[in-house]
Amino acid sequence: MPNYDFLLELRLKELNSELAYRYTCCMSLFEQMLEKFLVVFPTFTDHTLLHTLSVINISNQLLGDEVEKFNAGEIYIYLMACALHDIGMGTLDRDLDSFIDSAGIRDYISAHPDITKPTLIRKFHNDFSSAFVKKYWEILDIPSKRYADAIAEVGRGHRKTDLMDEARYPAEYDLDDGNSVNLATLAALIRIADELDIASDRNPDLLYNTESMEGMSEKDVFEFSKHEAISSVEFKENTVVIHADTDKPDIQKGIIDAATTIKETLDYCNNVIKLRSDINLTCKKVKLILNNKEIEM
Repeated sequence: MPNYDFLLELRLKELNSELAYRYTCCMSLFEQMLEKFLVVFPTFTDHTLLHTLSVINISNQLLGDEVEKFNAGEIYIYLMACALHDIGMGTLDRDLDSFIDSAGIRDYISAHPDITKPTLIRKFHNDFSSAFVKKYWEILDIPSKRYADAIAEVGRGHRKTDLMDEARYPAEYDLDDGNSVNLATLAALIRIADELDIASDRNPDLLYNTESMEGMSEKDVFEFSKHEAISSVEFKENTVVIHADTDKPDIQKGIIDAATTIKETLDYCNNVIKLRSDINLTCKKVKLILNNKEIEM
């Protein structure tokens, strides 16, 4: 496949230099905000700006020439959602109470009185990310509350939510400036791209040294080992190709399970995009090459 690096960023600059400038000016702020998650999750898989850039790069490769079907508002909203979709992982104590109310999970917390703060944030971080954007959109120099709500919902959609819900994810969401955007397609795209950020560079050495980490749970160690075993994710014609090597049976099973989840996510999101837009993502299949053995998912 052709290389589509910086496709969304360059297209936005071409279509609307003001929105491109707003997005670019926020990047250093995003970095500071996202790194707050390390305080709560010092041993958890990377959710910093490096992950954001990976998600955007994966999105560029998935979209290719289809990016020309997006308007400037859609690209800006998508890039901002990519940058902010995990911002809830760094939820501060001063925001936690209001974010819980925003997510509507008081009853859940009452039913799970022993839930820890890290577990709660991890489980509902997409809802907390949405609440963050809606609360702090003016600080982020987002053009209007309509834009902020769109960014919040697209970011929320990177996990769990029903993307066929036409009330939350309309195909024509009015921005009140003469433009409309397709929230369903944007949320489906970010969900695929986020799921595909699984290669070993997800946990770069400059952020993590697993040998020196203390207090890592068995699950943390497993997740790190799984990511380390996945050397790359490639995009070839209509197929996502995952390359991995490991001699550990449990990690092998974990990689196969991850590839299966990716296939399910790709199928679901491609179906959402097909039914709710004229966008056509070329990648429809997932292939796992594990220990040089090809496994079609």
